[in-house]
Amino acid sequence: MIFKFKGNPIKQRIVGKIEGFSQELVIEPSVLKHISIYRQVTPWSNEAGGQLFGYIDGQMICGIEATGPYSGDERFRHRYRSNSVAAQGAIDNMAQKGLLYLGEWHTHAEDCPSASGMDTDAMHRLIENSRLNSNSLLLLIVGRAPSIDGLAVWSVANKKMHRWKLFEAID
Repeated sequence: MIFKFKGNPIKQRIVGKIEGFSQELVIEPSVLKHISIYRQVTPWSNEAGGQLFGYIDGQMICGIEATGPYSGDERFRHRYRSNSVAAQGAIDNMAQKGLLYLGEWHTHAEDCPSASGMDTDAMHRLIENSRLNSNSLLLLIVGRAPSIDGLAVWSVANKKMHRWKLFEAID
């Protein structure tokens, strides 16, 4: 099932804001369509995940593509670890297309997702051990709710996490 907002399948983007941040987050429908396929809506669904790609400028962080999951990922009901070789391959492939690696996405078996301690630790380790093109990464967690309540996004940097407040874009 694809995400639905106001009862309709998503055809518009999601916008995020953090008080005190000048940049706006934009998540395009292509990302939402991809990640919605993997929502953990059954009792036997395992976590799934991958990477987020797009561009960054002074006003906006824009997610336009999501990849994963990959063969060789570790997928359990309440834990996910991406196949690092496949993930790096996706990062390299998207870089050739001119897209920046923005961060990670994965699912949770909860309606309204929250970041676990394992999620926080994994993101901080990723930042510490990677050469990045920005000073932070995004963490997008996909819950079971087929609405904006089923999405949560954080910017992760310098041992801090800031949660984005998400809105449906009004075009």
